[in-house]
Amino acid sequence: MSGFGKLRAVALDCDGVLIDDTYLAMIARFVTAHGGVYDAAAERDVIGLRDIVVAEKITALCGLDQPAEETLKQLWAARQEYLAEHPIRVAEGARDCLEALSKLPVRLVCYGGRTREHTFDRYLGEFVDLLDPAVPYVSINEHRPGVEHITRTVLGAGFDEIVFVDDVSRVAEDARAHGAGFIGFPSSPAHARQRDFMAGHGVRHFAASLAELTPELLEIVDAELATSTHWLR
Repeated sequence: MSGFGKLRAVALDCDGVLIDDTYLAMIARFVTAHGGVYDAAAERDVIGLRDIVVAEKITALCGLDQPAEETLKQLWAARQEYLAEHPIRVAEGARDCLEALSKLPVRLVCYGGRTREHTFDRYLGEFVDLLDPAVPYVSINEHRPGVEHITRTVLGAGFDEIVFVDDVSRVAEDARAHGAGFIGFPSSPAHARQRDFMAGHGVRHFAASLAELTPELLEIVDAELATSTHWLR
């Protein structure tokens, strides 16, 4: 491949793309167990925000008479219980996918809501040589949804020069608002609503596995970004 017309960067979410998502199912279980109703409206409102904001919304959703900080502690404890039942696994085909993408003329970065040590180094550190040498991982919890922070602040790229691959529709909405590329990656049955939300925001490209996240798919996105047709008006 000689190059892309527009693409300069590919940003891959960690949780839900490169490793198992550990939040959607856990949050649904927590809300239900604490007297709340976890429906489409609740999921749309809660998922993809800063940790403390999620805790504030869940506190209200469940009618809990306690500070959001206490709810956040309970959410972390619930996540540890969930992980004991569902240990984190690296997604099938992660190395093959990253090796293929690393050969493309783009900056390849990962991002997630935790610190680099907490998530990336622990589960994906063996792949660091396949990613951007200067910025292999970006922590976005304080900058969610993260599109502007990663694109402009961290990489110094144009919004039409990057594509995000994520399992959460809030990132799709943010990408559309800024004119960035987006590929949906609803990675489990718990993501059924997220896929519907993404489609509602105008997402046209989905990958059901890392094997489907191919250079050929990125060529299609690149062509759309180059002609301002990635998001239908």
